[in-house]
Amino acid sequence: MFQLNRKHFKYFDYILTLLVVLISVFGVIAIYSASYDLNTNSFKGFYIKQIIWITIGIISYFLFTFINYRFLLKYSHIFYYISLIILGFVLIKGHIGMGAQRWINIGGFRLQPSEFIKVVWILFLAKKFSTHEIYYSTFLDIFKKALFLAPIFILIFLQPDLGTALVYVFLWGIALLFCGVRKYTVFVTIILMLISLPIGWSQLKDYQKKRIITFLYPEKDPFGAGYHVIQSKIAIGSGGLKGKGFLKGTQSHLRFLPERHTDFIFSLINEEFGFFGGIAILSIIFLLIFKILYVGLVVKEPGGKIICLLGASLIFFQTFVNSAMTVGLMPVVGIPMPFVSYGGSSIITFFTLTGIINSISMRRYDIVS
Repeated sequence: MFQLNRKHFKYFDYILTLLVVLISVFGVIAIYSASYDLNTNSFKGFYIKQIIWITIGIISYFLFTFINYRFLLKYSHIFYYISLIILGFVLIKGHIGMGAQRWINIGGFRLQPSEFIKVVWILFLAKKFSTHEIYYSTFLDIFKKALFLAPIFILIFLQPDLGTALVYVFLWGIALLFCGVRKYTVFVTIILMLISLPIGWSQLKDYQKKRIITFLYPEKDPFGAGYHVIQSKIAIGSGGLKGKGFLKGTQSHLRFLPERHTDFIFSLINEEFGFFGGIAILSIIFLLIFKILYVGLVVKEPGGKIICLLGASLIFFQTFVNSAMTVGLMPVVGIPMPFVSYGGSSIITFFTLTGIINSISMRRYDIVS
């Protein structure tokens, strides 16, 4: 399970670890500001909880760093089936809040299993796509692979959580493209997706349809569905190049900006630290992505390569969607910014994922029989 020796400790990835901690510290600073209540001149406890979750995340990071990632790959199919059972349990006994049933209560904490299971999904895909050689997949190959995607997608979609469900589809698509797909297959698939759009639209909940309409026309309902995006744009625009200063964001602290510690944390960063602050946090995240891709490039074992590719893709996808939705370039889908947004499930998930990538980095020169 651990199989450690001196050589592994020699290749411990300090740069990866430093980048992860640096982004998390930046996130805590932003959440500390988001916790500030201007009316009472006091702070809510969001940042304290975030520090607790980061501490748990760091423990998870080192635990999964020292566990041999090949052990996780070997049993990934068992983790996958356990995950399906957990997601089924969420639909039956999960906590209901804000019109969704996505959480379970454990020891006073409310956890979102669909976040943790992203790591299981990456391991499972790495196992499936590294042991079954598929080059230039046909429709039949894609259909076989989609049989594993369908149940996990449906269980999360029914919570309902379309944004997270699409993350799973995105990762599956990246793994598929990594193995190769015929151009003809890609072309026909796109045509079929376009034809099926009306069916997909009819299956969306009213609030999901409203989010998409709001994305296209936010000014149509400025005090309703379009309120979040409009206020976010005002906050980002008012920050200018250098920002208004730490704890001085008026849009944030006068409560014009909703969800400023979770989905719209990037808006608060831009308001208080300006364009330069927004670019700084995105630059550090992209350095982390490039570092993970580099690990994937140097590791020889296919499973490790796919884990790194999907890990980097997940961080890129969530960072892109989260930041794009704050400026109105994407619909608001409730996807957190990795290591920055408030939330224990997301923080622990990304620390665990990067811990596994560090495990790959430490064992990249192992001779695998």
